[in-house]
Amino acid sequence: MLTRTRIGMWLAVVCCVVGTPLLAASRTAMVAPPSVETVRTRVLEWVATRAPENPTTLEAVGKLWGDENSHPSANDLFDLTIRSFSVVDPATRDFVASLQLQRPPLVPPEPTVLTRPDVGPFYTANMQLYYGRYLAHRAMYEEALELLDQTNLGDVVDPASLLFFRAVCQHHLLLRDEGLKTLEQLLKNTEAVPVRYSAVATLMQYDLEKFEARTLDEISRKMSDVERRLSLGRTGQKVQKKEDEIIASLEEIIKKIEEQMGGGGGGGAGQGKGNQPSGPADDSVVKGSTAPGEVDKKRFKNQGGWGALPPKARARAKDIIARDFPAHYRQAIEEYTRKQATRAAESGK
Repeated sequence: MLTRTRIGMWLAVVCCVVGTPLLAASRTAMVAPPSVETVRTRVLEWVATRAPENPTTLEAVGKLWGDENSHPSANDLFDLTIRSFSVVDPATRDFVASLQLQRPPLVPPEPTVLTRPDVGPFYTANMQLYYGRYLAHRAMYEEALELLDQTNLGDVVDPASLLFFRAVCQHHLLLRDEGLKTLEQLLKNTEAVPVRYSAVATLMQYDLEKFEARTLDEISRKMSDVERRLSLGRTGQKVQKKEDEIIASLEEIIKKIEEQMGGGGGGGAGQGKGNQPSGPADDSVVKGSTAPGEVDKKRFKNQGGWGALPPKARARAKDIIARDFPAHYRQAIEEYTRKQATRAAESGK
């Protein structure tokens, strides 16, 4: 355990150290977590500015950092740093205690500790990461990403965590380019990344690389995102915009399916005389069709149907989607048809 004399000697040293960088390799492309000595120095430097003459506080902080023979990970050092802030600063202690994941309040605690002008960049960066991680765990990805994007990578104790939770937010919000850039930095230009982070990051990278816009996959993800927002009590313009985007994308996909079923995919089965096919009809062809399907916009608007398709063809199109795609896509189709019926009823008034 550290004695008060040794603590005093440390404080005398760190008071002479100003702005010690946490990332030893910050001048290069690689990002490395800071050493134990560097983090300890920065923490004690901060303590010296907040409670220079409080022996009880100094002893409590000394106990946290007393084991000089241990080799903590960057995540352990991060936790020690937050605990040190809490020991010294009552406002930080109360704020950290309020960040509970079990039965959390609908509205997260206000991070007033992050706006104080006298706490310094070291404190601010690490508390931003702590709060941003909490918001990400609560699926509040917009707020978390806004905060984590502001966090200086060179001042955090655990840079891998900062990059990982940035990527988590970008992945959930379908920010493909930004997410791939963050994941590239995490997986290829960051040292000492925990296995649990690298494994999940690799999966996210693969997922974003294969992600395609304007597909049923995107629609499904947007629907999940709307569900997430609604579970957080959000029903404003952003949610309504997302819902409109889903409906618009579904309309495009349904129109393509109509055209494929109406047109028969360029000839083949179902093109014989007298509506007698020479072979069984393909899934993408309506038996007996003779020309590419065209959506009659006027008829579509007035009658509320799927373009010019007859009821049996519409039913078959829905059956194909339900059979060939995962179950959660059916919800998208049902939502589409429900809103189309509503729009048709409103237009007929």
